[in-house]
Amino acid sequence: MKVWSTVVCFVILIVMLTLISTLLILGAADKIENDLSGLYKNVVKNNYNLAKSNYFDIVKKWNKYKKSWAMLIEHQEIDKIDEELTKIKEYLLEQDRTLLLSEISLLKFYIRHVREMILFKIENIF
Repeated sequence: MKVWSTVVCFVILIVMLTLISTLLILGAADKIENDLSGLYKNVVKNNYNLAKSNYFDIVKKWNKYKKSWAMLIEHQEIDKIDEELTKIKEYLLEQDRTLLLSEISLLKFYIRHVREMILFKIENIF
């Protein structure tokens, strides 16, 4: 009886930790995606001062989330997000609208990809 209760407690602990980590990543991904949408809109409107403000807010949030994401997802995904943020910064400083919009869209894709990776789906299991 004691062994079964220990196993059940361990399984419940694993499920709880999985749920918490999933909710943590989903919440952070939503916030970053919303901020990227704001950045995208400001670039489309050629409002680069506001776009720079959006960018620095995103970087600040990303640096906060990055540490917890590093424990929960593959480092390759984190490296891709860092790389895209670096490209966005350069294109933003150069005010290269076309490349900036494409890199913002690519970064949104990477964030959505991370979201899809952590969801409990049959294709993620096999």
